[in-house]
Amino acid sequence: MKVTVQSPANIGLIKYWGKANNELFIPANTSISMTMSGCVTKTTVEVAPDLKEDSVEVKFFGDQYKVLGKSSIKERLIYDQIERIRSMAESSNCVRIMSENNFPADAGIASSASSFSAITAGLLIAYGLNEIYENKTELSKYIRLCGSGSAVRSVYGGFVAFQKGEGHEDSIAIQLANEDHWDLVDIVAVVDSEKKKVSSSRGHDLAASSPFYSVRMKEIEKRIVGLKEAIQDKDFESFGEIIETDHISMHCVTMTSKPPIFYWGPGTMRIIKDLQEWRENEGLLAYSTIDAGANVHVICQKRDAEEVQKRLEANEFVKWTIYNEVCEGVKQINKHLF
Repeated sequence: MKVTVQSPANIGLIKYWGKANNELFIPANTSISMTMSGCVTKTTVEVAPDLKEDSVEVKFFGDQYKVLGKSSIKERLIYDQIERIRSMAESSNCVRIMSENNFPADAGIASSASSFSAITAGLLIAYGLNEIYENKTELSKYIRLCGSGSAVRSVYGGFVAFQKGEGHEDSIAIQLANEDHWDLVDIVAVVDSEKKKVSSSRGHDLAASSPFYSVRMKEIEKRIVGLKEAIQDKDFESFGEIIETDHISMHCVTMTSKPPIFYWGPGTMRIIKDLQEWRENEGLLAYSTIDAGANVHVICQKRDAEEVQKRLEANEFVKWTIYNEVCEGVKQINKHLF
């Protein structure tokens, strides 16, 4: 059987940083995100009795297809997911996977979110476990076991919470509002397209070594409540203030971990300052949020998107921008990659 799925990346608005359970990939805190229409992964999965071995081929942005081995943690997690889902299906058939991204990987644009959610969804359908794929709660549990917490949030479209929970059954994705709820735009200002030197996984492991980590954990619940209210009320100023506070809080943790991790570059700081000046001097409301990388996600209302994108593209540090609207989550499509 051959199936193809497409899944969007999502940008964390309340960041997930640190793990409560490394085996089940349960996060230390609840996170909230919105989906990104311009950053997607397409994945074709074929399960057949005549396949001799499992193979996974990936094509990263601007690159050629390459066969994944099992040398890195991410690669091993994918093969572990294949074994897990094949066992659940009580199948002995091998699988061929081809997957491609239309945006840079490992650069703070949530490539693991779209990739891991697409691969997991494709495997479940191809191995005949449609009842899990079609149940978003169950789907989110098995995406989490693939090893990417952010991937859980790509199950739904729109604005999504990844609940911390206490265990496998309640560490799940919950949709807060669908993709039609609010016309927000995420313009990614790409200042560095190279693979980051310190992985997000390593950052999660080091989080608790920061003296600011406990402070972040004490503050975050209030931000979660506030952001949920801002999303429901479409209160953009409150929304923007909360997401900026949260990502700065997260990066305070990374910069004070032992050893410290510095994801930002000169262009990162320049954009943060520019956005502040636009708001204070011109009333142009645009806010930053930054994942584990140097690239800046600039969130604005759709009516301001053209002006914001024009200004970002004029910035000397910005190589290019990626325009994203809020979109639907992982879905099956008809056009196969092979």
